[in-house]
Amino acid sequence: MEIFDSDFREIFSSQVVSIIGGLIAGTILAIYTDQILLIPGMLILLPGFLEMRGNISGSSAARLTSGLFLGIIKPNKFRTKVIKGNMLASFALAIAVSLVLGIIIFLFNFFALHAFTLKIILLPLIAGIIANAIEIPMAIFVTFYLFRKGHDPNNIMGPFVTSTGDIVSIVALLISMVII
Repeated sequence: MEIFDSDFREIFSSQVVSIIGGLIAGTILAIYTDQILLIPGMLILLPGFLEMRGNISGSSAARLTSGLFLGIIKPNKFRTKVIKGNMLASFALAIAVSLVLGIIIFLFNFFALHAFTLKIILLPLIAGIIANAIEIPMAIFVTFYLFRKGHDPNNIMGPFVTSTGDIVSIVALLISMVII
């Protein structure tokens, strides 16, 4: 008789990965705090931007997992209409939310700090494009990989996508800060 079933082991290991990913993301954020605080309004951007990646990619992975379990999506076919639609919808949603976050930061800077910086709108937009170009395909690939290996992606993908999304988002923000 097993004390812990396979679902418990999957969930526990994914939570451990999530904790390690959170520590890595927090460490990167702590190292670059001085550069991040140079841009007014960044503390308004960070929570929403970091949450967005995990939420969008996590729900995308959940939809794909449901399709895999229901047989609508075949585990060995990546180039189907359903997958392309999910990928496009996730990317469009993330870009739209990034744009809204940019506008919110601009308005905060304008009204609270009396700084008129239109470039600030581009910061989350460019970072969102970079992060989504990495995160969305990775979420799809890992979902399919886990399903083919006999694991339940619903148990693993939430914490995995959240922690990788935090790391990718912070790096993408730092890259976009250099670009702008």
